[in-house]
Amino acid sequence: MAIKRVKVEDLKAGMYVHDLNCGWLQHGFLRQQFLLKSDDQIAKMKKQGLDEIYIDTDKGGDVAGAPTQGEIERVIAKQMKETAAVGAALAPARVSQQEESAAAKRIMGDAIGVVDGLLTDVRLGKQLDPEKAKPLVKAMHASVLRNPGALISLSRLKSADTYTFQHSVSICALLVSFCQSMGMDAATVEEAGLGGLLHDVGKMKVPNEILNKPGKLTDDEFTVMKSHASISMDLLEGIPGVSRMVIQIAGEHHEKVAGGGYPRGISGEEISQIGRMTAIVDVYDALTSNRIYHKAKEPSEVLKKLLEWSGSHLDGDLVQQYIRTLGIYPVGSLVRLSNDRLAVVVEQGEDLLRPTVRIIYDIGRKLKLQPRDLVLTPGTEQIVDYEEPSDWRLDPTLFL
Repeated sequence: MAIKRVKVEDLKAGMYVHDLNCGWLQHGFLRQQFLLKSDDQIAKMKKQGLDEIYIDTDKGGDVAGAPTQGEIERVIAKQMKETAAVGAALAPARVSQQEESAAAKRIMGDAIGVVDGLLTDVRLGKQLDPEKAKPLVKAMHASVLRNPGALISLSRLKSADTYTFQHSVSICALLVSFCQSMGMDAATVEEAGLGGLLHDVGKMKVPNEILNKPGKLTDDEFTVMKSHASISMDLLEGIPGVSRMVIQIAGEHHEKVAGGGYPRGISGEEISQIGRMTAIVDVYDALTSNRIYHKAKEPSEVLKKLLEWSGSHLDGDLVQQYIRTLGIYPVGSLVRLSNDRLAVVVEQGEDLLRPTVRIIYDIGRKLKLQPRDLVLTPGTEQIVDYEEPSDWRLDPTLFL
């Protein structure tokens, strides 16, 4: 089987789509894999902003010279190593992950309640009051300064009923960490965090039957869903005291650096730096979260996708900075060690390839182990790769 990545503009009827290779909202197609039968399908991909997809040349037509999936994976692996070599972007944790975990859980719970209240007010037509969220953002910033991994690792835990609220809280936590790694001052970091909490406020004006639809959206429904970004801007521009940064975050997190995003289709530096940063964070959180229409991907896998989408969807320099913020194997990742044991990443260090891990399972003996922590160094076991927790029926969050 030959899997190749090709430009949408090079597609022709008779080619077989293996993967639509997109990470924003639902793509509007009923399946990820299908035979292209008409130019209308290709036109639909272009309209929805798809740039490059994967085809299976064993099942359909080929594109001469297009890179294979294997070639792309080797390039991305090299880029990951080069990024890791630069070192961590955040200062070392001041307290242990275990020590900060209780505070982080409390903050996350409070945050979901606050965001629930704010967004419900919007849905009911009431005036949004951002001041209610500012103490919460300050608390999240303080938690990140103490130990960034504690709060970030909780951002993956979402339920279907409250996904929209939890997603907003996750974007806040991730954006606070990202901005902190960029060396921004405290006031700017917290303003960005507020923007993260409010970035999807326009979704409260999207009908529930579309927002929470369990299946694929129709073309018309997809258009309605995409309107949330411009609605968010309009709502926030009408509130006294809301900063330009908060509005940019809400209005630009679905724009793409090569153009073709929404709501305005702007590109490159027409998109503010904070807008480009939020686009990265938004894609990362969406793909690492379970949704009705897709299974969550592991963080390390998603970071590789962010690199692949650099230059077309995302700002490549900022993607590398984001990877250095989270680590090659973010906190909460399940990894396989060189001695055939499984471990959960619990702390990042300066060396992004050698975090602190909690060993939990012996693969050879198929035996759960008494958890113990190990700081990976050149003289100890090394990480071979990340693992899918479902393959081992393990929940890494239980070991944090």
